[in-house]
Formats: sequence, structure tokens, C-alpha cells
Amino acid sequence: LANCYFLNAITCAPERGDFLGNYANLLLEQGHASEALQYCQRALDKDQPRPELLNTLGNAQYKTGEFANAVESYRQALLRQPDYPEALNNLGQALSAQQDYFGAEACFHQALSLQPYFHEAAINLEQVDTRWLKPIEGGNVKLQRYQPEAVDFLWDCYHNQEFMHFYNRFMQLPVDKAHFATQLTKQAQAHPLAEHAINWIISSQDENYHYRPVGIANLVDIQPLHRRAEFLIGIPEHGNKAALAATTATLLIMDFAFNQVRLNKLTTFIYSDNSASLKNNVALGFVRESLLRDHLWHDASRQFIDLYGNSMTLADFRGNSRLARVSQRLLKRDVTAELINEVG
Repeated sequence: LANCYFLNAITCAPERGDFLGNYANLLLEQGHASEALQYCQRALDKDQPRPELLNTLGNAQYKTGEFANAVESYRQALLRQPDYPEALNNLGQALSAQQDYFGAEACFHQALSLQPYFHEAAINLEQVDTRWLKPIEGGNVKLQRYQPEAVDFLWDCYHNQEFMHFYNRFMQLPVDKAHFATQLTKQAQAHPLAEHAINWIISSQDENYHYRPVGIANLVDIQPLHRRAEFLIGIPEHGNKAALAATTATLLIMDFAFNQVRLNKLTTFIYSDNSASLKNNVALGFVRESLLRDHLWHDASRQFIDLYGNSMTLADFRGNSRLARVSQRLLKRDVTAELINEVG
């Protein structure tokens, strides 16, 4: 019925750009983005480029995958009306689609400053949180997201049978290094929350204060709604230096998970024959929650494998005096201490 009224109005007053723009909005709501784009262009030919029309044009361009054009349309709308929270939110989404997460984050913050209870902008802001993108550093250890430059190190890790036996013996290994590098490039461009995983290279300082890669760590199955993720870490090397790097990296990740991105729970799943990791988990304060008997079939060994499930909640973390002492020694600060601005 609304379609009929709009089309009748446009027939009666074909010079009214606002009629054309309003009809374009209706078409967008009905999922006809390409047709809406045509009516927006017709409206611009008839009328001044009003902020609302430019915003609608941007929405149509966004829906048809023209992200760069959508960014320009939203910016033109904001030039004419800077205090336009909907256009700011839409601009943030278009920038996010182009992997400009820092620009998107700024737009969502600005939209919320104009309209504090803008629920959609608040959700979008969390999805582009740039804290997930930045390196983590402390105690002579640095964690950086996987990059194509690390292809050789990662290739060696994944094809180290002894290492993968305990780290992830069921992982599908890369078979072509060039293709693997391309995958790493795509992964580096995506936001971790879109992938539900973040993967880090662990680097440690040598005697010349140069960082060199020594291991890998991951948060996978990230669930923002439930504020939880599964934690994995592995260092192929052995010895005291490797153990120290692993402990320091674990503290940095706990600090990131519980204090920076406000997760409530970290889980680990450890093969029953990995006695060293089981012991370290308990020593760090993880609580054993389950024994999954004969849970995984390992084709190479022709046997079923038991899996132990462990977890650490935010409350466990806050009350862990051992982690407090170790982090004071390795990071020069108590990562378990509650942040002043944590509430809210």
C-alpha cells in the first residue's frame, strides 16, 4: 500500500526530490537496494543534496557493496549536518567494511557522544574494538597478531610434529607456503571478533635486546555475549627461557582478556597425555571442570583420546595471590588488581 501511495505521489509531482528520497528509503526497508540507489540518484538530480538523502544514498551504496562510495556519501551528509548520529553510525559501518577499524571506532564514539543511548552504535563499537588489534608487551615479551611476514616461523611450528602433538594434533596443516601467506594476509586484515579468534606470535628479547619469535598463542571460540574464550599457548623450544616466555605471555594474555576486553572466563582443553600442561594449568589457578573420556579419535595413533577441560573465571583471577606475585616479578605490576574504572 505504501508503494502505491509513493508511486502515485511521484507521478503527480515528479520534481519533488523528497518524494523520491522517501520512496528510496522504503525500497531499502524492503531489501531492494539497487532500485533504491536509482531513486536516490533521481532525487539528487531534482533536489539539493539534503543530509537525509545523502544518508539514504550511502545506505543504498553500502547494501550494494559500494563501500567507498558509501563512505563519501555519509561524509557529505555530515558536512551538512555534523550532529547526525545515524550518519556517523553508518559511516562507522562502512569504514569497518573497508577494515578501517580505528576510523570506525572514532565514528561510533562520536555517535554515542551525540546520542548516549544509541544501542546499535554501542554494539557496533564493541565489534570494532581496536584493543584487539594492538600488540601486547611486557617483561621482555611481545605478542603481535599473525602477519604474513611470520610465515616461515609459523610454517616451522605447524610442521614440527613433536610440538603439534601437544599443541593441536588435529589441526589441518598448510601444504603450500604461498597460499598460507595469503591466508595470513586476509587474517591480519579481519577483525578478531569477526573471526571469533585472535592469534599471536610470541616474541622474546635476546641478549642483544632484539625480539625473536619463540611461540604462538591464541584465543579461539570468542563469545562476546557470554564473555568467554578458549586459550591456547605453545612454545616449541625447551628450557628455562622458553618456560619464562610462556609464563610471561600467559600473564599478558590474562591481563588482556580480563582487564582490557573484559572477558569473564578463559577455558583450556588439554590432552590427557600432556602432563606438563596439565600441571602448569593447575599451578596458574585454572580449575578442572571436566574429563571428556574417549572424546577425540586420533587416526594416526588409531586410538581415542581423553580431554581435560579447565577454566579460570574473573573471580578466580582476581583472587589469585600466586598470579599477583608472579606478575609483580615478571611484569612489575599486579595484573590481578581490579581496575578503578572496571565497573560499567
